[in-house]
Amino acid sequence: MRVLVVDDSAVFRSVLCAVVEATEGFEVVGVASSGREAINLVPLTEPQLALIDVGMFELDGIETADQIRRRHPGIVILLLSATRQASVRARSLAVEDKRDLSPRWLADFWRRQGQRQLG
Repeated sequence: MRVLVVDDSAVFRSVLCAVVEATEGFEVVGVASSGREAINLVPLTEPQLALIDVGMFELDGIETADQIRRRHPGIVILLLSATRQASVRARSLAVEDKRDLSPRWLADFWRRQGQRQLG
């Protein structure tokens, strides 16, 4: 599973990369510190899954996800937030608390969401 990690916090980028690398069958193929950087990395890295922080400056995670989905509809996107209060306007996007992310959770998410979208 090819994963793009997008977060404006260096600490959370490191944590997310560690979780992805600890998940069997998953690999980090790109890391971005902004939405614009992520949008530019997608065609170069060809991820199957993008983990995107909701609360980024300049271009937030929701807009980043919208732009990626328009250009690359096959990518599964998981929006992450450090607060449980985050919500999303788009019905097709879910927001999860990034503090809950673990290798087991990520693998379970992929089984539920990724396979449904790709199938």
